[in-house]
Amino acid sequence: MVLRPRSSKCFTGQQVYLDRLKHYFSIQNGNNIAAGRSFLIYGLGGVGKTQIALKFAEDVSSHISDSLKGISSIPDAKKANVGRTPEAVLYWIASLSKEWLLI
Repeated sequence: MVLRPRSSKCFTGQQVYLDRLKHYFSIQNGNNIAAGRSFLIYGLGGVGKTQIALKFAEDVSSHISDSLKGISSIPDAKKANVGRTPEAVLYWIASLSKEWLLI
């Protein structure tokens, strides 16, 4: 099981921003998730940027899991016999000598 922080149980509102994120990262052309896209959330401290990001991650967690599983099919992962589970992929990424940032 992949452990990650959860959004606050008191999180409310901000649906417009969650909808924008979901639309921006939604499936494009009917079957491909937009790859290599980034989205900047900015604002003053304490306005809820982290909570929006955490809530978005919760809402799309099944897509995130599928994406992690998909990494196991890239050539380097295949050579390393990486299993098709999110945990196996994360373990493999952590073992690489290259620097990675996964949010």
